[in-house]
Amino acid sequence: MKKFLSLCLVLFVFVTTVSCFAQKSYTNDGLTLTVSEEFADKVLVNTPENSDKGILFTVNEIESMEAAKEEGYGWESAGWLFDIRRLSEEEMHQLRCDDIPGYSVFAKDTEENYYIYCQPTDVRVVRKDYNDKEAMDRWTAANEWAHSVRETIISENEGLSAVKFSYTSLDAFLARVVYDSDTEYTVSTLEYGKQQPNGIKAADYLDPLLHDVTYTSLRDEEAPDGEYLVLDFPDVDLRFDFFFMEGKENYIRQVWFNGEHEMLYKAEFKDENIKASEVMNDFYHEIVLRNSLGYTPDSLVGSWAVKTAGRGFIEITNSEEAGKYDIKINWSGSAWQKAYWEMTAEATGNGAELRYENAKHSILTWQSEDNMTEEVVYTNGSGTFNLLSTYELVWFDETEHAADGSVFVNAGM
Repeated sequence: MKKFLSLCLVLFVFVTTVSCFAQKSYTNDGLTLTVSEEFADKVLVNTPENSDKGILFTVNEIESMEAAKEEGYGWESAGWLFDIRRLSEEEMHQLRCDDIPGYSVFAKDTEENYYIYCQPTDVRVVRKDYNDKEAMDRWTAANEWAHSVRETIISENEGLSAVKFSYTSLDAFLARVVYDSDTEYTVSTLEYGKQQPNGIKAADYLDPLLHDVTYTSLRDEEAPDGEYLVLDFPDVDLRFDFFFMEGKENYIRQVWFNGEHEMLYKAEFKDENIKASEVMNDFYHEIVLRNSLGYTPDSLVGSWAVKTAGRGFIEITNSEEAGKYDIKINWSGSAWQKAYWEMTAEATGNGAELRYENAKHSILTWQSEDNMTEEVVYTNGSGTFNLLSTYELVWFDETEHAADGSVFVNAGM
C-alpha cells in the first residue's frame, strides 16, 4: 500500500510538472503574455509587428473560428476575446476623453506607456448548436480566463505597475477639461458666479480628480443638501455639481437634458484626505483671481528668461496681423550649440493665452564664428503660452514638452 501511495505521489508530481511546462508564452516588443495550460490549445494568439494601433496581442477562441469557417461565415473576428495594446501617455489621455466602450487601462511601465485591455462589446462566439451547454460553457470559461490575463501580465513583466480608472461620463468630461484645450466649460458658485477658465491649465489643479480615484454611480441615494460648485458644459447641455456638505464632499451629481435627468456619483480616492469639491473649489478660486487681474494676450509681449538655469529665452512681439504674435525661443545647450524655435501664435480668447500650431524647431551648431549649420527637428509643433502672474510665464510645448517644469520670468523687470 505504501509503495502504491508513493507511486501515486510521484505520478502526481510528474503530471503537475509536465502541466506547468504545457503553458505557452508569447512575447511582442518586450511584453510577455502567458496562456495557461488549460487554454494553450484553445486560443490563437497573434503578435502583430509595428501595429499603428499599438496592438501587441490579439487573442481568439479557436473553436469559434473553426465553427465560423465551417458555417462559411468568413468572419475574421469570430471568437475574439481581447487585444492588449500599448499607448503613449498622450494617447491614453485622448482615450479617456473619448471613453471608448470595451477599452480599459490596466497598467503602465517606467517609460509612461500605458497598457490597454480591449474586449468586444458584442458577443463573438460561434457554435453549430447554441443550445449545446457544454460548448457554450467552454466559451464562458475562455472569457473568464481572458479577464484574468491583466493580473498575469503585470506579475510576469518587470517594470509594470497596476493602473485602475473608472469609465463614467464624469471621468470622460473631467479628462476633457484637463487634456483637451478645445473643451468649453465654466465653473460657478454662489460666491463669485460663473467664471471661464481663461487660459488656466486645469491639469495643474485637477490632476487628483483623474488619478488614484474611481467614480461609482449611486442609484439608491439622494443628492446632499446645501451649496455646491457647478462644472458646466453648455455646448452639450450637461453639468456636474460638486457638493460642499460636510461628509459629502466626494458626492457629485450629473444633470442633463435641461435638468430632466440626474445621476449621483461618489468619488473614492486612494488618498482619503482628498475631497473632490475642495479640489474643484481651489481651481475655481484661482480662476477668479486670474480673471480679476485683467490679464490680456498683450500682457505676454516682452522678453522672458527661464527662472532656474537662465539659458532659455523667449521673445514675444506683436505681429503685423491683429490678434497674432511672433515668438522666438533660444535655449543654449553649450557655447557652440543651441535649440531654436520660431512660431506665430494667436490669442485664444481665454484671457492671457496664446496658441500656436506652426512651430519650427531647429538645432543651430557653430563650427566657427562665421560658420553655422541648422538641423530642422520639426516644422509643425503646437502648444500654448500662459501667464502665471505679471512677471511669470509658462510654455506648454505639446510636441516635445521641452519646457516642462520651467517657469519664465519677465526679463524687463
